[in-house]
Amino acid sequence: MDSMKTAHPSADILLSQLVLTTEALGPAVEAVGSTQFLPALYEGLLRFVDIDALHLDYEQSSPAGRRIGWIGSYGSNPGLVQQTMELYYRSYANDDPTYGEGTQGKEVQLLQVSAQRVDTELRRAFFDIGDIHDECVVGSDVQGVVYGMSVCRTRRLPPFSLKELSVVKHLATLVLPLAALHKRLAGAVSTDAGTAGIPDSLLAQWLGQSRAKLTSREAAVCSAFIQGMTTQAVALSMGVKPSSVETYAKRAFAKLEIGSRRQLLASFVKSVPFRDQSLHV
Repeated sequence: MDSMKTAHPSADILLSQLVLTTEALGPAVEAVGSTQFLPALYEGLLRFVDIDALHLDYEQSSPAGRRIGWIGSYGSNPGLVQQTMELYYRSYANDDPTYGEGTQGKEVQLLQVSAQRVDTELRRAFFDIGDIHDECVVGSDVQGVVYGMSVCRTRRLPPFSLKELSVVKHLATLVLPLAALHKRLAGAVSTDAGTAGIPDSLLAQWLGQSRAKLTSREAAVCSAFIQGMTTQAVALSMGVKPSSVETYAKRAFAKLEIGSRRQLLASFVKSVPFRDQSLHV
């Protein structure tokens, strides 16, 4: 009996905390690789932090440039979240300057993004569509690939507190490896229809259904803006001056009864049934 070794002392945690963690995240672990993973993970995270949307993605760098892949999204309004993020990851994510900020190395890094501090027109547009005003982005390297998790709040909730940000960061140490495993088992969400951007037919149909009678150039400018092109790029593609593009845009916006590119994009996303007229192939 004297030779019996003493056990190491148990970790100083409350049993209730362990029970909460296993009950909250257990269903997500069980659902890895299935279509229920994102909903289960979203519901599990709600046990710790009140959120309205969850997004998982990954970033890979190559000589050809950076590529952002979409693992999946879910939220309190699943249809709007899915539709909005399908457009975002298809046409804008690769140019989003948020990627690459605070996601270097294996240690989980955190970045808080407020709608008031977002400095790109297009990212503000996506915040507007979902009424998002605060976002917490966490990321880390998992086996050579940077995985990211974003949790968002609409205006019904206050901004994330420092404690809540810390909770999200610690949860990410479990969630991001799960996201990596889910991607390996189920694959990423395909947003590639063979060409970059949104099908011209989808844009033409939406503009054609509008009561506004746009000229061909006004419609072309609107389509280009929705695709994420800058005024300078549109001018170059059309062979006109940037001031001419701005003139076409102002005329089109007046006819569409909107005031900005943000409103144009929001109107498009909320009006087009992406699932029925799929961006997928």
